[in-house]
Amino acid sequence: MTEEVKSKVEEAIPSMDDFKEELEESFRQHSTAKRSDMAAWDKIMDDFEKKTNVEVEIREAVKSGVTTSLEGVRAFIPASKLSLGFVEEKDLPNWVGKRLEVRIITADPENNKLVLSAREILREEAQKKQQEKMAKLQVGLVTEGKVESLKDYGAFVDIGDGITGLLHVSQISNKRVKSPADVLKEGQTITVMVTKVADGRISLSMKALEADRAEKQERRERDDFRENYRENGAVTTSLGSLLKNISFD
Repeated sequence: MTEEVKSKVEEAIPSMDDFKEELEESFRQHSTAKRSDMAAWDKIMDDFEKKTNVEVEIREAVKSGVTTSLEGVRAFIPASKLSLGFVEEKDLPNWVGKRLEVRIITADPENNKLVLSAREILREEAQKKQQEKMAKLQVGLVTEGKVESLKDYGAFVDIGDGITGLLHVSQISNKRVKSPADVLKEGQTITVMVTKVADGRISLSMKALEADRAEKQERRERDDFRENYRENGAVTTSLGSLLKNISFD
């Protein structure tokens, strides 16, 4: 190979210098993307540790859940974490486009794994509302309720607004009750009195109502007796006064 040909061949072979600008730009882009990715994960990890609630938009329905994006990182929300209720696979496409308040439950930067959940937030909100409702309940309140379930030790009664109380077997009647099933049925509507509200639990009683009704009846009979006595006493006094004024001479 002549020197002239060799020179032309060497000129035709590209060197690193020919791609210097492209390489530098590629490195800059990679470095920028890496810094951006690290900043995103820093923010995600901070929200994860603080259990911060964040809002996201559902982008796609996939097997067993949906996907979204948080700080530019793809995230997964399992179907079991979308709602308090059960979400069927066929209903997942209906969630696409919806905005949800979620909390990070798994954050793994090394494996680029990010899992979110709305269920924890919804459960906390439901518990807060339940506590607010229970705080309004007062001992002595008489209300109707529906028997939800029967146990050996008593019956759980729904008294409305999603509030359930326990009617202990000893509080069903003044008469001895061996089993709640002997006198109550699931779905039956009964009248109960709230006897205790403490530690998130509500105690109910039918027995207290029996005693209350007996006391009221006794009070009515006592009042009626006093009223009759006053009326009869007044009549007797009037007749006595009349007789005193009559002369038999």
